Amino acid sequence: MTWTIWLLGGALALLVAFALLAPLESLRWWATRGAIETRRTFARVCAPAPPASSPLPDRFVVYLSGVGVVSGDGLSLRERAVLDAVATALPSVRVVADVFPYSAENRSLAQRATRWLWTRLDRLRRVRRESLVPKLINVRNILQVLVSADPRYGPTFNAGLGQQVVRSLERHGWTPGCGVPVTLIGFSGGAQMALGASTLLALMGMRVSVVSVGGVFGDDPGLEHIEHLWDIRGSRDLSRKLGPLAFPGRWPFARGSAWHHALADGRVTVLDGGPVHHDGRGAYFEGRRPGPDGVIPAQRTIRLLTDILGDGGADHHTQP
Repeated sequence: MTWTIWLLGGALALLVAFALLAPLESLRWWATRGAIETRRTFARVCAPAPPASSPLPDRFVVYLSGVGVVSGDGLSLRERAVLDAVATALPSVRVVADVFPYSAENRSLAQRATRWLWTRLDRLRRVRRESLVPKLINVRNILQVLVSADPRYGPTFNAGLGQQVVRSLERHGWTPGCGVPVTLIGFSGGAQMALGASTLLALMGMRVSVVSVGGVFGDDPGLEHIEHLWDIRGSRDLSRKLGPLAFPGRWPFARGSAWHHALADGRVTVLDGGPVHHDGRGAYFEGRRPGPDGVIPAQRTIRLLTDILGDGGADHHTQP
């Protein structure tokens, strides 16, 4: 009993420490170089640019993963398979997946002074999936989701994340003023990060839209700037319901919020993600086992994404 109390007390203390430190990374970045970098990014993106050296796609897609990821290139095999299938089905769309959305500087958890902790936790969850200890990765990233959604700290964090998206796009052939639309796909907490980054991208003159896959997000100001939000919801996904519950701006009576403005403008489309769970087996990216309806979830997700990105999403429009 004594050891249990000590363990619970230690876990609570660690959680409080994580919560208190969560906003400091983006605030430190902004105070030291963030404001300067943001001005430089605006100056570079808004200045006339030479023509692209290679043909541009019809659309750029940037994928932002969920809270279990430790780096921008640390996607699960299931996520990779879905993104590869979308890219194959839509050769005119360029899919990018190298941004770590839970850092204003795109620094993975393995690029920090505490990398010893995160790399061990990452290895542990691969061999002992039932262990709760590796969930500290999720906790750490969930707190960054809350920072992004916080009106006090969010603008700073989201400015940094938006710049990382710009740099990723430039690495993959995007050029300032090219006019190619950009769609951010966010899974789980990545949906909030996508909305958070959208404000800066839109202010830089980009045409931005967002796809949420089981997304947990608030009434982010980015909703006022995006062209459209497609919200793919699984009927068995309980985690995605945290957004409408936890963020007052998404409550029914908050009619003046960015969320309700987007609804009133018809810029939100809810899509049926099928009888899927939030993550793991039987979730949106499950590519082997059929769900209760006999459909393999990943195939449904691929179809929905290709419809949206191929401008066929109107066939599935159902308003919330």
